[in-house]
Amino acid sequence: MSILQALRIRISYKFLHTITIFASILHSLHGLPTDDLSIPNKNNKYGVGGPLREANPLIDFEGFGWKIGAIIVLVLLGGIFAGLTIGLMGLDETNLQVLIVAGDYDERRYAKKVLDLLQKGKHWVLVTLLLSNVIANETLPIIFDSVFGGGWPAVLISTALIVIFGEIIPQAICVRYGLAIGAEFAWFVKFLMYALFPVAYPIAGILNFFLGEQHGTMYKKSELKTFVSLHKSGGIESLNEDEVQIIGAVLDLREKYVSAIMTPLEDVFTLRADEVLNQKVVDEILSRGYSRIPVYEPPNPTNFIGMLLVKKLITYDPEDAWMVRDFSLSSLPETHPLTSCLDILKFFQEGRSHMVLVSDDPGGDGGAIGILTLEDVIEELIGEEIIDETDVYVDGNFRVIYTYSIYSFISKDD
Repeated sequence: MSILQALRIRISYKFLHTITIFASILHSLHGLPTDDLSIPNKNNKYGVGGPLREANPLIDFEGFGWKIGAIIVLVLLGGIFAGLTIGLMGLDETNLQVLIVAGDYDERRYAKKVLDLLQKGKHWVLVTLLLSNVIANETLPIIFDSVFGGGWPAVLISTALIVIFGEIIPQAICVRYGLAIGAEFAWFVKFLMYALFPVAYPIAGILNFFLGEQHGTMYKKSELKTFVSLHKSGGIESLNEDEVQIIGAVLDLREKYVSAIMTPLEDVFTLRADEVLNQKVVDEILSRGYSRIPVYEPPNPTNFIGMLLVKKLITYDPEDAWMVRDFSLSSLPETHPLTSCLDILKFFQEGRSHMVLVSDDPGGDGGAIGILTLEDVIEELIGEEIIDETDVYVDGNFRVIYTYSIYSFISKDD
C-alpha cells in the first residue's frame, strides 16, 4: 500500500467520522422541547396559546432501565467499531504473513484469523465497520432524547460518552493490541460484512476501482536496507553491526559487477607457459603462498591457457626442469566484466572452480583484465577483507569453454 493510498483512506475515515459526530449533535439539538412553550397574552389569563403546557421532565423514567442498557450497549458497540477500524486497518498483510511463519503460537493464531478476514477485502471491512459505527452513533441520541427529554443535557452526555468511551479509549487500546483484538472479533466482523453486504460491498467495489485493492507492503531493496539498519539498536533481538553489514551486502550483490571487486591483472602473480620450473621458480611460487596460479601463453600476457595447481608440485623434482605447459593445467573459466556478483557466486557454488578470469573478450585470445576468486566475493558479502597467513588475495585459476547466464563464463579446452 502506497503512502498516497494510506493518506486517502485516513482522510476518508476522518471525514466520515466527523460527519457521524456532527450528525449526532444535530439530532440531539433537534430534540430541544421548544414546542412545549407558548407566549402569554394580556387578553387571556392563560395567554394566546392557551395555558402553558406542562414541560417534559428532565428525565423520563418510563422504560428507564432498558433505555440505559441500550445506551451502554450502543456506546460499547461504537467503541468496538471505532477500535477495530483503527486496529485492523493498521495491520499489514505482509507483516501478518511473516507472523504466521515466524511468530510465536499466539501471534500465528491471531495472524491467521486476521489475514483470512482482510483477504476478503480490506475496503469491504473498512466500509462495514464505518457503517456499523454510524448506525450505533446515530441511534444513541434518539434513545438519549427519550430518556433526558432532549436539549443540552442529552447533547453533552451523548457527546462525552461517544468521544471518551466510543473513540479515545477503544482506539488507544486497539492501536496497541490491534492484532489480538482483531482476531477475537473476526467472526463478528464477518457477520456484519454479510449482514451489510447490499450496502457495504458496492461501496467497497467503488473504492477498489478508484484506489485499487490493498495488499501487503513490499519494500524496495534500499528500503529493506534501511529497515534492517533500524534494528541495530533496541528490541528483543536487535542486530549487531556485522549482521546489518552482511545483509546489506547481500541485497546489493545483484547490482554489483565483478569488475568492481576483481583483482586487476597487473596485481596478479602469473606464470609463462614456457617458463622452466627450476628450484628458484619453485621457491618463488611457494613463497607467494598461492594455491592456484594463472598461466598465459607468451608473448601475449592477456592470453591465458589455464592455471597451475600448486599442490601438483608436491611430488615434483625441480631437477627435472619441466616447463609450466608440461603440467596438466586446470581450466580457467572466463566471464564478462558486467557479470553480476550474484551470478558469479552461483557459479562458484556449482563447484566448477574458485577462480574466474575477467575478460573483455571471453573465449578469445586475449582481453583479460583481472582475476576474481571466491574469496573476493565472500569479502564483498561480509564487507571486510579476509587476511590469511600470507595475506593472499588470489585464490585460484582455471579455464574451460562454458556459458552461464546472459554474460557467459567461457572456458577454453586445454
